[in-house]
Amino acid sequence: MLKVLRFAATAVLLFTAYFGDVIVFRSRYSNSLLFRAICDVLVHGSLGFFSSIIFFSIDNNYFSLEYDGTLHIVLCTFFSSIIDIDHVFVAKSIYLKDMVNLKHRGVFHCTTFWLALTALLLLYSYIKKRIEVYMFSFMIVLAYITHHLRDGTRRGIWLYPLGSTPPVDKKLYYFILGTFPHVSAMLFKRYKRYFNYPTLEDTFTV
Repeated sequence: MLKVLRFAATAVLLFTAYFGDVIVFRSRYSNSLLFRAICDVLVHGSLGFFSSIIFFSIDNNYFSLEYDGTLHIVLCTFFSSIIDIDHVFVAKSIYLKDMVNLKHRGVFHCTTFWLALTALLLLYSYIKKRIEVYMFSFMIVLAYITHHLRDGTRRGIWLYPLGSTPPVDKKLYYFILGTFPHVSAMLFKRYKRYFNYPTLEDTFTV
């Protein structure tokens, strides 16, 4: 059953990635800034959602005390969508016409920032042996990788202080998008035995 779910979620993930961009950038309503903004956020959130579904279809402790799968799927979806909030900070405006004409990207679109953050979280989770922080780190990784990859097909990946890469090839984008959740889940399962499993009393303490 989980194999079927995994296959279906991967297919829907790639379908969403392709046709989501068609709807956002090549549909009859694409000239509307509001339409593009709403659909763009929905596509980013959907990529995070289906990536986390794939992740948990490989891990068989979805409803365990150590980490609630439903909660983490919601978190991954949320972070995948909310990254674009930095458009407001850079534009210093809440108007869409200002947010789509930025001269540079915000910090949440800097892959180096998220790499540093998740590296610190993973280090902390290892030192403290906290399985829930370890899981949370993977959800953030899935969120920003799916978001940055999709944006990267147009603007490249921003790796401060090195600058931005050339735009990501679409075929490479689909390949990484389709395989990354699987690889992440296998890495998570491989190393989670090094972490402690909390009791009910300390599940929500850090």
